Amino acid sequence: MNTNIALKLLQLVALTIPPIAVLIQMLRNSENLEWGVRKWSFGLALGSVVAFIGAGVSVLGYFIVHANLPLILVVGMGLAVLGLVPFALFTGVLYREHKANHGP
Repeated sequence: MNTNIALKLLQLVALTIPPIAVLIQMLRNSENLEWGVRKWSFGLALGSVVAFIGAGVSVLGYFIVHANLPLILVVGMGLAVLGLVPFALFTGVLYREHKANHGP
């Protein structure tokens, strides 16, 4: 059962991050948005990634404290959550580049 829960968590992360990446790409290619809307859109995308990181950390913490998962599974889940951090940082870099092109 623990393995199934961990796999479902990894599936959740795997299924939700690509749409966020696509939305960021669509935002970058949009021509008719005002700067304020662009700024809020990047904030929402970054907030989403940060929320997934927080959710992953909290579920991982729960598993470490309450479930008797094998260490290799805990490490794998931790790496999956840690893998979202570069994506969040990359979104921040894209925001700065986008601001230089479209911002005030």
